[in-house]
Amino acid sequence: MGARAVITALTICDQPYDRAYHGLRTLVHAPGGIRTAADAQAAWLSAAAKVETEHFFYLDSDDDLPVGYMDVLEEAVALDQPLVYTDEAVRSADRPEYVREAAPYTQQLHLAKPMLVHHLALCRTADAMEALLRIEPGHFWPEMQLYWELAKGGAAYLPKVGYLWNRRPTGLHTNPAIVMAQTRSALWCKANP
Repeated sequence: MGARAVITALTICDQPYDRAYHGLRTLVHAPGGIRTAADAQAAWLSAAAKVETEHFFYLDSDDDLPVGYMDVLEEAVALDQPLVYTDEAVRSADRPEYVREAAPYTQQLHLAKPMLVHHLALCRTADAMEALLRIEPGHFWPEMQLYWELAKGGAAYLPKVGYLWNRRPTGLHTNPAIVMAQTRSALWCKANP
């Protein structure tokens, strides 16, 4: 059996964060307060620039990884694509835990479902650094922009649960400024096929 890949779990958080996952390098980026969508985008993109491993993914400070996450990550690395994404288990107070399934990538589907690539999205770092140069700064949600640009070089869908999203009723996904930024990102992506 070969050596396991070294992968960075990238967390953006201004609060103390000391969680560690076996087999992963943890990198915490503390941007000093996110007040706008532009702040969120700048934090995401500057955090990615700090990664020193061949692959990384974003791990929200209040989310988790499932049992067997390293096996899923190893399968994702073996697919040898700039972007590999998985299904996610969603936990929320208003319904029982469920699996949110993604689908094979197309730009058309990504535009129709902006959260097609959400959790877990494994990025090949070298490709991500090139993608960062093509992303317009501003009041955009960076997730869709980064994954859109990475997918231009190749994207693979791995139909396994690779992430546990603890979906809170007060999460960023409910913030009107973020919802507007997501819409702006979708429009930006549509204009940059």
